Amino acid sequence: MHATAVEGQLEERVVPVETLATCDLCSGGDFEPRRVWRDELLFGPERWTLVRCKACNLYFINPRPTREVIGSFYPTDYAAHLAPPTQPKRWHRRVAAKDAAPISWWEKPILQVRQDLSWYRIPRWHGDGHVLDIGCGSGGRYLDVLKALGWTTYGIEPSPQAVANAVAHGHQAVVGTAEDAPFPDQSMDIVTMWHVLEHTHSPATALANCFRMLRPGGQLSLCVPNWAGMQAKLYGRFWWSCDAPRHLFQFTRKTLGRYLEQAGFRVVKVTTRTGPTSWQRAARHFLNNVFGTKWARDSSLLVDVMSPFCALGSLIRYAGAGAELRVIAERPS
Repeated sequence: MHATAVEGQLEERVVPVETLATCDLCSGGDFEPRRVWRDELLFGPERWTLVRCKACNLYFINPRPTREVIGSFYPTDYAAHLAPPTQPKRWHRRVAAKDAAPISWWEKPILQVRQDLSWYRIPRWHGDGHVLDIGCGSGGRYLDVLKALGWTTYGIEPSPQAVANAVAHGHQAVVGTAEDAPFPDQSMDIVTMWHVLEHTHSPATALANCFRMLRPGGQLSLCVPNWAGMQAKLYGRFWWSCDAPRHLFQFTRKTLGRYLEQAGFRVVKVTTRTGPTSWQRAARHFLNNVFGTKWARDSSLLVDVMSPFCALGSLIRYAGAGAELRVIAERPS
């Protein structure tokens, strides 16, 4: 257990933790500690150790918070849990505009185009289609768009507040996780998980459940941070996507592919991607943590310094070194 002193109080909060004896991917038991992280979101005093499985090269937090208490490490204003906006197009532009403020005048139109093009991940409707978004948050624009296109939309999310918001927007959402999603066998045409798998306590169980719910020929579309990407290597423990202890696992193309194959999937496509303002955001996070200040939050210098990396984004992506891994996998017919 982690004992956490509460500032200004005499009491201590004891955080229940669990220690994995075997690897979730290969069942190996020989791990080596690689890094020690702190919580950069809530700034708690706990320290979390990232270990590497020597047998399969999977990286994960060990020990880690139990399933029962992991929710306490998410702030009440966690973005995905808030009520979705009533005017998603304006919200979409507003988020794009401030993702790594400030943005050069010449970057704004490029940013907007790239953000709009990111909706290529919306699947083509083919009749009475059923789509499940795992980690749906409050539904947001993604499920709203799918519903408008004719899909029957389902969602699952641990936050009751977020689920209530999604239901209010007309989606069939329930409280739960990827590991225990209760939908019937072979009931879904599409299952999506966008930056969810790294939050699960057992990716193997989560992917097996996705396979169970998909119809033969159905597709799983997921995205996770790329532990082998250029940003992860450059920024190390200060990379924004370390996010301990919420990100319990870190994946490479090889370990994620092995997970999918073990679950029964056929991998259709693997790409990497770096968002249009991701380099500025990563640099800001790095500088804020190294110097312990917020001086870099609105520094226009970041835009100028990191712009070359944005310009090289396509080359970085094609080299497999983007900040995110995006995968399309299929349940064989």
